[in-house]
Amino acid sequence: MTQTSTASTTHTLEMDQVAALNEHLTRRRHAPLTAGELRVDGVPGQAVLQRVSASGPPCFPWVFGHFSVSGDQEVSAELHTGSLERLSDSFHLHQRWGL
Repeated sequence: MTQTSTASTTHTLEMDQVAALNEHLTRRRHAPLTAGELRVDGVPGQAVLQRVSASGPPCFPWVFGHFSVSGDQEVSAELHTGSLERLSDSFHLHQRWGL
């Protein structure tokens, strides 16, 4: 994967959506969201989502979920459109993911 740098003035809808998800995840007024609930492949179903990040081109980034598995162990996985839609819906956000 090619690393890209983004100017500090770059602003995209996708970047806003990732920031909104992280804001909701840090509020802690919600039940923990698990990889199983979001249907994320390659992550144990009971792993709890801690944060979301994006990398790659800002207009169409790869979005990753960072999950705590046990103790201080973290596992990351790409979040595909279905998982992102379920995550957005869980916070009652009206976000648009995918093409």
